[in-house]
Amino acid sequence: MLLQEFDITIIDRPGKENVVADFLSQIKTDDNTPVDDSFPDEYLFAVSTHSPWYANIANYLVAGKLPSHLSHREKRRIIQQSARYN
Repeated sequence: MLLQEFDITIIDRPGKENVVADFLSQIKTDDNTPVDDSFPDEYLFAVSTHSPWYANIANYLVAGKLPSHLSHREKRRIIQQSARYN
């Protein structure tokens, strides 16, 4: 019922075309082992992003701007590091 709200197309692919799903479907487990399917909302909806180490350097080289939240020392370090890539 929930999926009826969305405009989706479901495509069935044979296992030989989707090797990861095929492998996972063939894993044998002990039927007596309980499945821990409890996911507290704070973990389920948590999204974290990490910028790559070079993001500030690339942004400085392209736009000439540094993030305002950085200290003077951090800004100076980015400027020095960017000289290697200029």
